[in-house]
Amino acid sequence: MPPALRRRVESAIGLPGPGAESVADTLRSAAEGLLAEAAAAAPSRETALSLLAADALMTYACEAVAELAPERLGEMR
Repeated sequence: MPPALRRRVESAIGLPGPGAESVADTLRSAAEGLLAEAAAAAPSRETALSLLAADALMTYACEAVAELAPERLGEMR
């Protein structure tokens, strides 16, 4: 993963506090936040980076669900 993309993914996730959602839900929430941010912004390199980071986070969320609860994969839409 390119360093700029890694930083964007890491900044979107933040540090979950006590009572945080599951890993998959945390990743999905971060991805949805990035998508909303990108939709509200003018097209730019930063917007593209947000979209790539959202895609990566959703991929990681699906991987987490597939490992821990594959029956929940259908909920990841």
